[in-house]
Amino acid sequence: MVRLASVFALAVAGFVAAAPVRFPRLAKRAFALQDYADFQISDGTAGNAAAEANAVFVDPFAGVDLATVDAATLKAVQTMREAAEDAETSQFNPAIKAASGAEADALQNGKIKNKVLKLTGEVQALNIQLAQAKAKGKDTASITKKIADEQKKLSHNIDLDTQAAGQASKGVTGGSAAASTGTNNAATDTGADDSAASTDDSSDAAASTGSASGSSVSFAVQDYAAFQISDGTAGNAEAQANAVFVDPFAGVDLATLDDSVAKNMETMRKAAEAAETDKFNPAIKAASGADADALQAGKIKNKVLKLTGEVQVLKIKLAKAQASGDDTSSIESKIAEEQKKLSTNIATDKKNAGKPSKGVA
Repeated sequence: MVRLASVFALAVAGFVAAAPVRFPRLAKRAFALQDYADFQISDGTAGNAAAEANAVFVDPFAGVDLATVDAATLKAVQTMREAAEDAETSQFNPAIKAASGAEADALQNGKIKNKVLKLTGEVQALNIQLAQAKAKGKDTASITKKIADEQKKLSHNIDLDTQAAGQASKGVTGGSAAASTGTNNAATDTGADDSAASTDDSSDAAASTGSASGSSVSFAVQDYAAFQISDGTAGNAEAQANAVFVDPFAGVDLATLDDSVAKNMETMRKAAEAAETDKFNPAIKAASGADADALQAGKIKNKVLKLTGEVQVLKIKLAKAQASGDDTSSIESKIAEEQKKLSTNIATDKKNAGKPSKGVA
């Protein structure tokens, strides 16, 4: 792992914390553009992503007046952030889809660490832009709001990484920072995961630009026992549910998906719903104490799974309706209703973070 902190050394003398100090403009670039393989942080173990990401994007600027960072340095930060995002959509998502068991878990942990890396770069780029806007006396309301939005996504993914502390984490390599050709005036999270979206992050669904055709994308029906997420611990239901229903379509134009995809997804959603009504509810009623609590936490995770599937099916229908020029008001209203339910259950799961969760498969 190459640490960018070694790229440069800045000596600042006579700094007085109580007084605002404008540092001299950097005489040379303080941040070297690197290929993704040289700055990625996903290999190893989970739990330390925040510090590792800071070592890449934040620590090199310690003691530096961000308003004096030159355009080439800002562009380098943005380009490396884009490389991390490309690794998520082009490499992590398909690798996780193709993997299973311990390897899939390790790749998921690596993806979360990569999200922390990506979002740390995004927030740092925005912080540089904010400092420069302030120095010029420009309005900073939009940048400040964007920072708050992205910091929320970052904090969420740091929490997920912390919850997985000590677990194996696996990365993907091959992305090249220098391969990015687009010039962005502001760092943007076109993905995901970071639902996005509701999820980051969600953000994790499809990229807002350059979406690939989904005509060749398949989504096989799985038995509930194979995709349920309730066993284990609470707190990470959102990411787990996205891995089932959302991540497989990262970067894909949902309007181009075969009708069988939505049909299969709806079948799995119904299976999760049946597990709730036919298994979780009677099991919780019959249980008591810690067992009942674990089942209740598992039920909440199952609700997140079910509703994530439902919202994704609706988004596919919305994309197809928009592509056909049909009225979408009823679908949009339904998405809003189901998304509200989903957000409520995600929040409940997060409150239970770390507690035992029990499934019924």
